[in-house]
Amino acid sequence: MPENGEKSRLPLVGMLIGLWAILPPYAVVFGKLEVRSIVEFVDHAVPGAAVLAVALTGLVQLRRARPSHTLLFAGGGVITLAGFWMLLTHFGLISLAREGNVPGGAVAWHGLPGIAVTLLGIAWIARFWDTDEAPDH
Repeated sequence: MPENGEKSRLPLVGMLIGLWAILPPYAVVFGKLEVRSIVEFVDHAVPGAAVLAVALTGLVQLRRARPSHTLLFAGGGVITLAGFWMLLTHFGLISLAREGNVPGGAVAWHGLPGIAVTLLGIAWIARFWDTDEAPDH
């Protein structure tokens, strides 16, 4: 089994991806999308904050003598669901970009964090799915 120090890199990456997930509506890059601020908040800030919370919890758990592997594993599920949410809420933008109604670069800037969050969630689950670990008590 790898040492907790090796596993603690994933929560650090999670913190970076969580920040990136929040950023697109507030940092206009490649063009602006005309979307209500509440929609942007729900599509970016909420899932990004969930990723940040899981990553911070992961860092804290991995510094403990006996981290809760159940909690770490469940955190991967939360991240994956946040990623799926981000992906699903941005599918409509792809068709709008194909029709030329919104800038394609802006759609990529808004959509790519959802892919990153989903992949992080899958990696998190795989990393903390350790059948050799002793069960939590």
